[in-house]
Amino acid sequence: MKSENLVGTDAEHPASGTVKVEEGTVLLENVEITEVPDGRVILAKDFDEKTGVSLGKLQGFNGSHQYPIPEGTNLNDFNTVLIWCDQFKVPIGKAAL
Repeated sequence: MKSENLVGTDAEHPASGTVKVEEGTVLLENVEITEVPDGRVILAKDFDEKTGVSLGKLQGFNGSHQYPIPEGTNLNDFNTVLIWCDQFKVPIGKAAL
């Protein structure tokens, strides 16, 4: 299991909490994330959403949430979990793993 702190990407987009990657699951624990209209959770390489695998729509801006990792995904190919606003194409939160 890998566990890291979630941080906001800038002063306009604060974020906090813990990101854990376990067998087949990304877990966001006790998060507080800036509310955005189209939040997504992305497993990415080097904070680049284009290299990532979408884990789905952000389930909430506070609390704890689970996101299944698609079968066949090689976790060694990724080192970042991003919270991404798809509508505005900007990162909201990030955790390096």
